[in-house]
Amino acid sequence: MGKSTGEENSNLYTRGVNEGRSGDLLEASELLEILEVFGEDGMRSYLMGVVEGEADATEDEEDGGDKE
Repeated sequence: MGKSTGEENSNLYTRGVNEGRSGDLLEASELLEILEVFGEDGMRSYLMGVVEGEADATEDEEDGGDKE
């Protein structure tokens, strides 16, 4: 299993946020690839980003869509 750096974790988090917001989530095999390449810390960063992105999308919907 791989290990990720702080910068890689940050990038995985950002990717997770973007995918969580858009609803364009990864397939299980792609998640396993993240785990294999970046290890548990990388997977955790990605999944935390997804949760944050989904929460942001929900807030946007409750606020009526666009934030201005």
